[in-house]
Amino acid sequence: MHFSALIVALSSIPTGLAGYVLQDEYNPSNFFDMFNFYSGPDPTEGFVKMLDRPSAQSAGLIMNNASGAYLGVDHINVTPQGRPSLRLESKKTYTGGLIIADIAHMPGSICGAWPAYWTIGPNWPSNGEIDIIEGVNSGKTNAMTLHTNPGCSITKTSNMAGTVRTTNCDIHAPGQGTNVGCAIDSHDTTTYGDGFNAVGGGVYATLWTSDSISVYHFPRNAIPADITYGNPDPSGWGIPQAHFQGSCDFTKAIQQQTIIFDTTFCGQWAGDAGVWGSDAVCSQKAATCNDYVANNPAAFKEAYWLVNYVKVFQPGARASGSSTPSAAPTSSSKAVPTAFPG
Repeated sequence: MHFSALIVALSSIPTGLAGYVLQDEYNPSNFFDMFNFYSGPDPTEGFVKMLDRPSAQSAGLIMNNASGAYLGVDHINVTPQGRPSLRLESKKTYTGGLIIADIAHMPGSICGAWPAYWTIGPNWPSNGEIDIIEGVNSGKTNAMTLHTNPGCSITKTSNMAGTVRTTNCDIHAPGQGTNVGCAIDSHDTTTYGDGFNAVGGGVYATLWTSDSISVYHFPRNAIPADITYGNPDPSGWGIPQAHFQGSCDFTKAIQQQTIIFDTTFCGQWAGDAGVWGSDAVCSQKAATCNDYVANNPAAFKEAYWLVNYVKVFQPGARASGSSTPSAAPTSSSKAVPTAFPG
């Protein structure tokens, strides 16, 4: 080979591998410093009192150690004015990328509870919303939803495990009811509540581009090695639980997103008379959602989040030596430490 040709050949060798580069990591050492504690009235009209950080600390609703960041609710007191809880909103915002959350425990399938792990933009609904984990009452499976202004809809495709319930992401879409959005329902009981916790939790990965938003779920014993080692490669993950794709630019309709963990009670969904009344388990416990939540504190002992980490990645080149090893370290369920009141 001529010397000049050798130079050209060498210059064409990539110095990195296409993939995702870590932008931010929320872990037990910094978790609560990375979030604002919302303490205003619940926007969903929940029967709840959201606490600021000092109040949450004093009440024992937040703790962190090597096992994770604990986000609990009051499960000791009768609370006629609403049950104390938390709504944490990330200080940073994001548009596009890959958001991976390793969650050891989420609020269980508890009557009155409405837990959610989600994102929202400023001036809602102008900058949209992504509901990654959400459900109410005795629900057993996850509901994933986008909420936007007019002009964003999705198609029904077969390249996902979930089922499309509604296709128009517009919160005022005709025939869908107010703020229904475009929703995809999981059929896997390990994706939510009691079933999620029974297998030691797992990982939710949200892949967000201009073309689509995909939500992947991996139970604790099936987390891909590339995620475990911090070099995520969605091309090898199989089909997602939800795949939102259609007539929409998903980085324009949905942008500047704040990451939120919260647990509210009753309100517009869990406390809706029709929803409560149609739940065969919950409707037998009390006439109304508010009555049950106010007077049964012990029922909410399992209404807590235990988060191992949230990592936000952006597309980019990673170092060529950072390939995933052939064998992943053992990933076992993380038990809740006795120091946590859960």
